[in-house]
Amino acid sequence: MFVCGYHFPADMGNDVSFDKVIEKVKDGIDATGKTVTLTSETREGVKLEEISVPAGSFLHTALVDYYTNTECAAKDDYKMIYYTNKYQISEISKSVDGEETKAICKKLDDMNLYRVKVA
Repeated sequence: MFVCGYHFPADMGNDVSFDKVIEKVKDGIDATGKTVTLTSETREGVKLEEISVPAGSFLHTALVDYYTNTECAAKDDYKMIYYTNKYQISEISKSVDGEETKAICKKLDDMNLYRVKVA
């Protein structure tokens, strides 16, 4: 099973605890002092908005981890975040970050395209 890009043993099935995922995401990633910006766009490439992600949140750390470890090529310093990844990150963030990232996560659940930039 893959969650947030990490492989978990098959015997865990589809019920991998959020704590296990959070542990893997945080292991080896220092997101301190980094800024994370998301842009949303339509399928046609029309930019809809730019979103700043609050530092210190799981969402922030997970997006830094995604940006750092994904093999997706960067375009203008942004990397595309695919639906499965954004959905999984969003679900965990809703659970552990609460109100801090709730509005952003609601947006990530839509069908628009998102790019992430870490600086």
